[in-house]
Amino acid sequence: MAHVPNSTLIWRIVPLIRKLDHMGVVSIFILRPHESPPPEQQHQQSQRNAYHVVLFHRCATMPTYPGHWAGISGSIEDDDANPLEAALRELQEETNLVELLSKYTDRGCEGGDENISCLRNCIKQGLHVDVSSDRSDGAFDGRIIRVYPFVLTLPACRLSDAAGEDASTNFSNVSNEVSSTMWLNLETKGTEHDEMKSLTIEDFLGLTEPCVPALKLAFHHATAGKFLNLPDDVRTWERDRANGAAFLARQAVALAAAHSGNAYGAESCDGQPSIAHSIAMLRPSMVPIVNVMNEFDRRMQTDPDSNGVGDYLRRSLDEEIGRCVDLGTDTILHYYSQWEINSPSATAFVVGTFSRSSTTKMILESILKKQGSSNKVKILCSRSTPGNEGELMAADFPGAKWLHDQEFRECLKHGHIDVVLVGADCIFHGGKGVVNKVGTESMAKCCKLGNIPIICCADTWKMWDDDYPPGLEDIFESFVSANLAHLLIPDSAPEARVDLLERGHGCWPHKNNFQEGKRDREVTEPL
Repeated sequence: MAHVPNSTLIWRIVPLIRKLDHMGVVSIFILRPHESPPPEQQHQQSQRNAYHVVLFHRCATMPTYPGHWAGISGSIEDDDANPLEAALRELQEETNLVELLSKYTDRGCEGGDENISCLRNCIKQGLHVDVSSDRSDGAFDGRIIRVYPFVLTLPACRLSDAAGEDASTNFSNVSNEVSSTMWLNLETKGTEHDEMKSLTIEDFLGLTEPCVPALKLAFHHATAGKFLNLPDDVRTWERDRANGAAFLARQAVALAAAHSGNAYGAESCDGQPSIAHSIAMLRPSMVPIVNVMNEFDRRMQTDPDSNGVGDYLRRSLDEEIGRCVDLGTDTILHYYSQWEINSPSATAFVVGTFSRSSTTKMILESILKKQGSSNKVKILCSRSTPGNEGELMAADFPGAKWLHDQEFRECLKHGHIDVVLVGADCIFHGGKGVVNKVGTESMAKCCKLGNIPIICCADTWKMWDDDYPPGLEDIFESFVSANLAHLLIPDSAPEARVDLLERGHGCWPHKNNFQEGKRDREVTEPL
């Protein structure tokens, strides 16, 4: 059982993960939907034929991959704060897209800042792809190429998102004629490309001309697997927005094991990825899913028994979650013991929650079980809009209540909540960054202002070895862990996870991607 050192000091576990030697690049895919076909033909139009993608041909003078087709791409430079900023810079340098936004919408912007903000709001980042040195043809001195893929669907850019003005004035509402005109007038800039062409997704995926390594795979990552042919039960799993990452990771293992023996199970470098690989790219923000699916594929390379691999990984997930539950339970009970001493006349110790984490739920169940019949611990859930998962969390516990998010924050402001417990979907940058449901950061700041401890519990399957957070789905946000009172991560990992961290979690292609290196020992750091 984890030990709280004394009455005033809680310990935060900070894992230190080695840096990987890789070259970061961005790759941006520009899409445009076809104009809607007549109703009688809509059922005949496949998803892959419903969109066009633009490809750019690299000039013969390019130092890397001359004469290859690519998206808009380029290296992440020292001045780029993150891959998104690099992607926006490359779009400005290599296309006239910003100028087109000014010309063909009703808000021309001389400086273009508003249109750049528009692009920022509508471009989407997918799970990164590592291109190993044996596939990079010696580019970048044989270093691993880490590709951060993005997708930009032209009619989806809302100028009002950036300006805060009437939503009727936005790019998504321009006529098909104007949208088509913008598409037809898209041009290259600079000296990197000598040709540009538009293909349907079906034609692009069947393209046999030379392409930069992993281009089609990066496209699937950028589009979060939208154009993959996947089993219905995998698509049903993908749509689950009520459950957290740990719960869905366990289901992902079962799905990967069930389908690994059929046509979906075969891995190909630029074609249909393995089922585990495909599942990972569907929910890129939920890092335990990505990590455990990568480990599933790695183990399947040497052990073709998918059921055995699945059983092993489910046990590993359960063991790690159990350690996390023990640590979170002891920490909350520490605060409870202090509450009993400092507030002898109080009738209830109130634990607040946000969203619906299965790990958080198990911690609360453990606390209530240890309290027995005292009934002094009460659970109060923030509704967690959008999605309203807090309502479901409250329904999981007899006597628990949920409040609208603003009402919950008022309770924090007035000291009506004693401690707040949240989960996480990703821990990155050596424990300095956290990804969780949208709204977590603002709640953490409210807790900090009201001197209410907010505790985030996560297991090591949620560790992300990259310098940047993963691509964020709309319901997630990233923030610095300094906004939390405590970030609790078990100080040891199960065998499968230790192996994974020593290699680096990586992304596909995942064979022989990482140089030999040793993972630093996890250390404890007092707050």
